[in-house]
Amino acid sequence: MAKSEPINQHEENSRTLSRLFSIASTSVDQNQMLHLFLDELLSLSWLSLQPKAGIFLTIKRPGEKPVLKLEAQRNLDDSIIDGCAKISFGECLCGKAASTGSPVHASCINEGHEKMYADMPPHGHYSVPILSGKHVLGVLVLYLPHGTEYNQKHVDFLTRCTSVLSLTLELRDKERKLLEVNRELAFQKATLDQHAIVSIADAAGDIVYANSKFCEISGYHQEELLHRNHRILKSGEHSQAFYEKLWQTIGSGKVWHGEIKNRRKDGGYYWVNATIVPFLNEAGRPFQYVAIRTDITEQKKMQDDLSQAQKVANIGSWSLNLTNNELSWSDQIFNIFGIDQSEFEASYEGFLSTIHPDDLDMVGQRYQQSLNNDMPYDIIHRIIRKDNKEVRWVHEVCAHQRDNNGNVIRSDGTVQDITERKLAQDEIQRLAMTDQLTGIANRNQFHRRFDEILKLARREKKVVILMLLDLDRFKPVNDTFGHQVGDSLLKQAAAILAKNCRDTDVVARLGGDEFAIILVHPDSRDRASEISERIISELTKPFTIENQQINIGISIGLAAYPADADNEDRLINHADKALYKAKEAGRNTYRFYSEVL
Repeated sequence: MAKSEPINQHEENSRTLSRLFSIASTSVDQNQMLHLFLDELLSLSWLSLQPKAGIFLTIKRPGEKPVLKLEAQRNLDDSIIDGCAKISFGECLCGKAASTGSPVHASCINEGHEKMYADMPPHGHYSVPILSGKHVLGVLVLYLPHGTEYNQKHVDFLTRCTSVLSLTLELRDKERKLLEVNRELAFQKATLDQHAIVSIADAAGDIVYANSKFCEISGYHQEELLHRNHRILKSGEHSQAFYEKLWQTIGSGKVWHGEIKNRRKDGGYYWVNATIVPFLNEAGRPFQYVAIRTDITEQKKMQDDLSQAQKVANIGSWSLNLTNNELSWSDQIFNIFGIDQSEFEASYEGFLSTIHPDDLDMVGQRYQQSLNNDMPYDIIHRIIRKDNKEVRWVHEVCAHQRDNNGNVIRSDGTVQDITERKLAQDEIQRLAMTDQLTGIANRNQFHRRFDEILKLARREKKVVILMLLDLDRFKPVNDTFGHQVGDSLLKQAAAILAKNCRDTDVVARLGGDEFAIILVHPDSRDRASEISERIISELTKPFTIENQQINIGISIGLAAYPADADNEDRLINHADKALYKAKEAGRNTYRFYSEVL
């Protein structure tokens, strides 16, 4: 049985840990706290230490490797302070403790001491990493008399001490970050209050906070608003259904955006663009709502003036009298539809005859819904011009007039040719989903199409095979011949991938030299093997670019739905594992996930 330690050593250890916790709880700055830690450790009677010690903390700047910086020391020679001011991970004994995450011991000056100077007195070391999980926050170094052997009990106790130091450093870092967050929140609140109308309401919609901008635009004093319901601002502009939908949205924990017309205390009106954000309790239910609004009264007035100007000028406008089915068009309507006024009389049937056949049912349904359910008629669809059969895109909006019984008696609307804008939007969408270098799908389109393909495969019980492909030895091409040659190589590689797939498959560049292929409903696994073999065969042939012969390779990992995984994330993960095995096998080959299980 191991011999038990003297009771006094247990007591001293307990007192030391207690004092370390006391030091951690003081309000002294971090540098002073680190020095107090060192003083406490150097005072241990049982630990045969030289009165020399130091604490290094990890410094990690973006784009640089982490280093240890000497932040606190006791009785270290100037040569040590200067030479060890910064130590790279893996360098000298302290750097090795940081890189391995394990304590390092030296009983004397040996080959592990990479930081040395003339007349360095003989000594030993304990270098103990300060850990937070797998992260190295720093290293505690204690000097030992020359020849001191490794003692596991010493190391265990010092590791407990560094755990206290780690906890202290983490807590102080979180306190610092919390202080920064609070400052930022205070700044944001002050900025928001200066430029926006802000209020907070409780779960019932009663106002519990209103800033000065809210009081200014509504005409109410703050005490008149507090604990009053937002209903005092209702203007009568919006239907009950409008407010019910608003409350349904925020009551379900979702953010609501929209425009609201409110009434001031003096009876006047103002428009706001509002965002209402619900805050949820532990049960996931809203307990308060923060509303941020901007005044758009002038903007709405300008919109009304513009609408009136368009109506007066008869630009692309139409009117339908439902009591007698009389339809009138402005001149611009005839121009948009490519119709000669002398040969055609405006009619609803004539309008329907211009609509693209694929959009005809949608347009009719939307118009009927606007009549029956008071849904807005705001629609984009295609037409076919009568004169040249050209397909054009139009944007239609209409408003209804109702009688006292709620029946529509008249519809007034506008038609705008938005073909160029629609084509530009489609082009922007295409560019957003296309890799600009290779012309194949980019990461965004890959994920969107993958989701669609998997949903279809689930419904139809079909097979989908994901291929992840990495070009091998591509980086040296960039380094040796430059990015222009590298880009040309990527284009040719993408063309080879696309050539070996069907139009229904998805070929995408995920970034750098990483590609992906989604085989949609392949005949069999052999089909994927054939494609992989063809791709490997073509990409391992020499490329000639700018009179340079270039050799690369490719590794491919494959995973199948539903055999290997039933969702996108797991398929990608499994294909990546298979890719890794292909690389381990010597590259220029492929592996199925089922082969590497």
